[in-house]
Amino acid sequence: MPHSDETDAGRGIWRSELLWNLLVPVGIAGHILFFDVLPAVLAWAVSSSQGLDLFSGLDNPSLRRIAGFGLFLSALAAIITTESVTRLGRPFSIGHFLAACVAIGVALFPSLADWHRIHLGLTSEQYALVQSYCYLALRIMVGILIGATLSWVLLASNMPLGSSGRR
Repeated sequence: MPHSDETDAGRGIWRSELLWNLLVPVGIAGHILFFDVLPAVLAWAVSSSQGLDLFSGLDNPSLRRIAGFGLFLSALAAIITTESVTRLGRPFSIGHFLAACVAIGVALFPSLADWHRIHLGLTSEQYALVQSYCYLALRIMVGILIGATLSWVLLASNMPLGSSGRR
């Protein structure tokens, strides 16, 4: 009888090792899906013509040329912010959120001024350059807000019910 108990214990250890070996790739794939792919997809959906298309009002030939680069920067900012807030534990507070909103307002200023035909004393080439850089900054800030919002959701889903996280 003792021999069968040892074989059952050995089988249990073998099963737990097999389960552990299967769970490691699943955990890695889940991390990549939720913390890397999902922020990039959300950044794409915000700027895609099939998605929300939040940047359709900024229709300028100079901006259309850098739209792909802006999408890349937005997705990268979303991924970095999501990883930074959730995995590295760097907080994204209300102050950071408000600073990002102010930066978005500043980055929108050249496009709003262009709609009203105000070029701030710059030549059209200089103004297009300023507008392009502000567009890229706008895309980065939107990516940061996407990453922070997704991080808040992911962190809230990992908290046990009834705990507020404060002591």
